[in-house]
Amino acid sequence: MQQAEVQTQEHQNTNLRFTVHRRPHCVVELDIEAFEPLVSAARQLAIKAIAKEVTLPGFRKGKAPNELIVKNYPNELDKEWQQKIADAAFAEGLKLCNIPLLHKDPRITYKMKSHSANGALLSLTFETEPTVPEVDPKAMQLKPVKRPSTDEDKINETIRQIQLFFAEWSHVEDRPVQEGDFVLLDVDVIEETPHTPLFSHTRFEVKDKSMAKWMLDLVLGKNKGDTVEGISVPDADASEEDKEELKPKKVRVTIRDVSTAKLPELTNDFASKLGVDSLEKMRENITELLNKQADAHVLEAKREQASEFLLKEYAFDLPQTLVEKEAQFRFRQLMQDPDFQKYWQELPQEEQKKTAMTIYAQSEKAVRMFYLCRKIIAEAKIKISAEDVQPAATSALEMLLDPQKMFHHQKNPEAEHAEAFSRLVLEKAEDYVVENASQ
Repeated sequence: MQQAEVQTQEHQNTNLRFTVHRRPHCVVELDIEAFEPLVSAARQLAIKAIAKEVTLPGFRKGKAPNELIVKNYPNELDKEWQQKIADAAFAEGLKLCNIPLLHKDPRITYKMKSHSANGALLSLTFETEPTVPEVDPKAMQLKPVKRPSTDEDKINETIRQIQLFFAEWSHVEDRPVQEGDFVLLDVDVIEETPHTPLFSHTRFEVKDKSMAKWMLDLVLGKNKGDTVEGISVPDADASEEDKEELKPKKVRVTIRDVSTAKLPELTNDFASKLGVDSLEKMRENITELLNKQADAHVLEAKREQASEFLLKEYAFDLPQTLVEKEAQFRFRQLMQDPDFQKYWQELPQEEQKKTAMTIYAQSEKAVRMFYLCRKIIAEAKIKISAEDVQPAATSALEMLLDPQKMFHHQKNPEAEHAEAFSRLVLEKAEDYVVENASQ
C-alpha cells in the first residue's frame, strides 16, 4: 500500500504553539513550543509530585518546603518537570487540534529538545484513529453466482452420505484397493520444499463420481500403507475455470486405511434416527436444508465479492500497533493446534518468515475490513440485535448437513459474544454493499 503523505497543521493559544505532522501508519507528531505559563505550572506540579515521594529530616512526608525539594533533589525534579511539561502540552494540544486517539490510554512518547523557566521545545508522538474513506457500493459491479444444484441426484447422494454416517465399517487388510472401497488418504504437493498438504486423513470413495481420475488411477490395485507419486490433473470434463485453477502438480499419495461400508436400509426406522417419522418427511427436510445451503453459498460468494471490492478500492493508512496485535492474536490461536506447532517447528527459518508475513498480511486485511464495515454500518444506520445471531442446529439432520452449527463453546462467553458481534458487523456491511451494488 502506498504510504500516506505527511500533512501539517498549525495551532496556538496562550500556553503553546505547535505544528501537527501526520505521518504514515496513523502516527501523529506534535512539534511544540511551550510558553512560560505552561512550563511554570508544570514545574510546580513536579515539585509537589516529588515532595509526596520523599522525606526530609524534620518534616513529615509531603510537607517539606519547596526550596528544600529543589535543592536536595535537582535531578529527580528535572526529570519529573520534563514529564509534566509533556503531559500538559499533550492535554492542551489535543484540545486545540481535536485528534481522535487510537486508545483510551495511548502510548505517548516525547523528546525534550530544551526547557527552562521561560519555555520549552519538545515533540510528542502518538497513534490516532485511521481516516476511513467514504464507501460507494454502486461502484461495485456484482458478478452472477451459480447456485449449487438441489436436484434429485443431489438429494439422493445426500441421503447416501447420511447412510454412510451410520454404516458398519470393516477394515481391508488382505487385498488391494478396488472400486467401491473407501480409502483414507494423505495427499501432498511435492513440487516445492517444504511439501504442501493438499488433503490430510481424508476419506474418499473409490469410484468415478467421488474421486478425480488421476487419484483413482493411483490408488486402484494398491494396498494399505502404500505411497505412490503422480501428477494431479483436472478431469477431461472439468469446467474451464477448474482447468485454469487446478494446474498439473506433482503429488504424493499415502494410503492410510482401506475399508468397506455396509449401509443401513432406508426404512422409516432409519428416518426416526434423524428425528423424523418417515422417509418421505426425511426427504422433504433434506430438500429444504439443501436449498438453504445453496442460498447460503450464493450469499457467501456475493459477500466475498464485496470483501474483495472493499479491500481493493478503499486503501487507507492503518495504525501499525493494531495490525501487529491482530497478527500476534492469530499466531497464538494457530499455536494452540498441536499439528501447527509441529509444522512450525519443522519449517526452515526462511519459510517461518514467509508464513509470518502471510499472517501479517491477513491481519492487515482484517483490521482494514473492521474499520470499513464499521463505517458502513454507522452511515447506513444498520441495526444489529441478538436476534441476528445464527441459531444452533435444532435437528439431527441439520447437524449432519451443517456440522459448524453444532459448535457453541461456552468456555469464554464474552469472547464468543464479541466474535459473533464482529462477524455480524462484517456480514451486514457486506450484505449492504451487495444489495446496493451495480448489477
